[in-house]
Amino acid sequence: MNDLRVRWITFALLAGVGLYGVSHLEFTNSIKSFIPAAGELGDLSLELVDSPLARRMAISIGGGEKRTSVATALAESLRSHPEVAWVESGFDEDALRGIYELYFARRVYLISEKPEAEIPALLEPAALERRAAGLRRSLAQPDSMLVARTAPEDPLGLFQRIVDRIRDAHPALSSGSGSFESASGEHAIVLLGLRSSPFDSEHQAPLLDYLDSEFARLNAEAGGQMVLESSGINRVSVASERSIRGDTNFISAVSVSVVCALFLLIFHSLRHLAIAILTPLSGFAVAMAVALSGDNPVHGITLGFGFVLIGVAIDYPIHLMNHHALSPPGTLPRETVAQIRSSLLLSALTTTLAFVALALSDFPGLQAMGTFAAIGIAVALAVTLFSIPAFMSPSAVPTPAQHALAHGFARLVGWLGARDGLAVALFAACALIAAVGVPQLHWEDDPSTLIVGDPALIAESERVRARIADFDSGRFVVGLAPNAEAALVLNDQIHDQLAQAIAAGDLEGTSSLHTFLWSQALQRRNLEALRSVPDLAGRIDRIFVQSGFQSGAFRGFSAAVAAPSVAPLRAEDFAGTALERSVDSLVELEGRWAVVTYLRGVRSGDAIRRALAGLERARYIDQKEIVAGVYQGYRHSMVRVLALGCVIVFVVLQLRYRNLRAALLAFATAGLAALATYGAFGIFGVSVNVVSTVSLLLVLGMGVDYGIFTVDGARTSDRLGATLSSILVSCLTSVFVFGTLALSEQPALRAVGLTTGTGILFALVLSPAVFVMARRIRVRE
Repeated sequence: MNDLRVRWITFALLAGVGLYGVSHLEFTNSIKSFIPAAGELGDLSLELVDSPLARRMAISIGGGEKRTSVATALAESLRSHPEVAWVESGFDEDALRGIYELYFARRVYLISEKPEAEIPALLEPAALERRAAGLRRSLAQPDSMLVARTAPEDPLGLFQRIVDRIRDAHPALSSGSGSFESASGEHAIVLLGLRSSPFDSEHQAPLLDYLDSEFARLNAEAGGQMVLESSGINRVSVASERSIRGDTNFISAVSVSVVCALFLLIFHSLRHLAIAILTPLSGFAVAMAVALSGDNPVHGITLGFGFVLIGVAIDYPIHLMNHHALSPPGTLPRETVAQIRSSLLLSALTTTLAFVALALSDFPGLQAMGTFAAIGIAVALAVTLFSIPAFMSPSAVPTPAQHALAHGFARLVGWLGARDGLAVALFAACALIAAVGVPQLHWEDDPSTLIVGDPALIAESERVRARIADFDSGRFVVGLAPNAEAALVLNDQIHDQLAQAIAAGDLEGTSSLHTFLWSQALQRRNLEALRSVPDLAGRIDRIFVQSGFQSGAFRGFSAAVAAPSVAPLRAEDFAGTALERSVDSLVELEGRWAVVTYLRGVRSGDAIRRALAGLERARYIDQKEIVAGVYQGYRHSMVRVLALGCVIVFVVLQLRYRNLRAALLAFATAGLAALATYGAFGIFGVSVNVVSTVSLLLVLGMGVDYGIFTVDGARTSDRLGATLSSILVSCLTSVFVFGTLALSEQPALRAVGLTTGTGILFALVLSPAVFVMARRIRVRE
């Protein structure tokens, strides 16, 4: 196939793949991508992340007396937005009537959590006398209209017991004004539900923009003194995506600019630059197309990491062009390819193995990054071997910079060759850095540090949450059951056990569905306990007549006990009422039901676990504790994987060279560079995490590339300058590309950039010493 046809095929394939990627581009920034498999508790925690419990926002409006009217108007405006599933800002008369209708007819089911003991005590003569006296006092009050209407059917005040139980759990009932207010009364509260996932920025960003614009309009109409603050996963998600998008644009612009500037400085040719860019561009385009062909969107961090291919994949055309320019006159491009093909293939293989190890990670995000890079490297190698020669000139003249670098390295190697001690000293210095620093490393196992959040936004969210309820959203108890009723039965038991923990001082409080809804089994036990009281109607009538009430005034209550007008309360009965959102903590998952109880003031996780002992289907979840433990275990696993990767790479090198000393030298550049990197981090107090550990695989892969070219180049003196100058240019492009990652606002990308960039610098420093030592041994194919 002639060169012209190769060029057209290359351009056509690149254009087609590029258009596919642009037209299908969709990415996410969910932290779920960077959480590994965490067992039952971790999986359950992740399921709840995208449940209706997470699909909500809380809005706080303060700043003046008009806050309630502004909140009401904002809520009304938000109801019309297609992304808003529901909005609540307070209770009107219809809502309060709905609560009355929901509970009053069911008052005989919801008396006591321990009906067999407490209901008989409630109906003892002394207790009834106190109740009768209290009812007379209530009827004497100016606002006694509701009491007077309900007393004939509820002489024991059972409905009021229910209202008192739920009053503290709901912002509108506790405020007494009908509007949702903060505990201090200084902020109006609006709650809303989302139709889409909070991580779906395509839908959440327009909603947040609409919220801001509507509030700005209403605030201006109210005099401009109002302050809006909000809390919701969607706000953090959208802000993170915008940050990642900005990071991606910055990284790509700087990476391309630096690589182009360096290339022009060395090769003095825009044409050669354009040819070289084809390699990483092709690798990136194909990897992106493959990533977008799946069901899931590409993570923003994967997209940013993809630009690393510019620094890695451009190494191959750099080696080819530099060797070609420094080859004897008349050497054809494909002849140069033949000379270095084995080195290119071996270096690409080891680098791909490093990225494949990354793709085998338990982190979905790291799997995607590794797969993306492995595909990109393979494509870049293929383009270098088959397409790039078709674009190169038949002959090339080295630039002054290439001449200077080649001759400079030749002199440096000659100088080092006469001083064997210096080469050994370089190895010893790196080993010393590793020995001193590695024991001092500080490991960071908190996964939240991998995705940065806006501190101001997080602080605002915490303020809003504290105004509504100061429960810790990261610590909760989950009850699992095969159906909704079984989940409610379990929830009754969980509530009872946690009440004991509160009494013991191990817990300050809970936010539980039990406040609003009990299992039908417990409700029926209440009714049966009432019916089991001997002569219930006569007992009530006698005591209340003694307190001045008319005989037979409470026959309605006796009739309700004998034949309730409604069935026990169910979760479905809350639909359409003002308390509908209260049952959101009863969640249907895949093939099972979960009921969630949030906790406040956990003194000890072990104490909560002890409190739940005996409840096999109840789980205490501390998200930070669970994931930190998983990350710690995964970190140890990754160290073992890294060690295994080193063994695999070394075996490949041994098979290639069939000479132990040559294989050790080729591997020494990467191995010592990786150890010295962590040693330097330990000495300078740089924290490391699992992403840093995974990044050592990149150092291993690319460092071995330099070792391979160095050992191969040492076989012939005429390739000495070309090899080391190529390594220098390749190393500098990689350092600058990874250096831009180290400037990222995203900690995951920053860890990759800092670790890999530092490791490559160590590899560059070691390369001349390896070259000197490699020339002293005989390398056998």
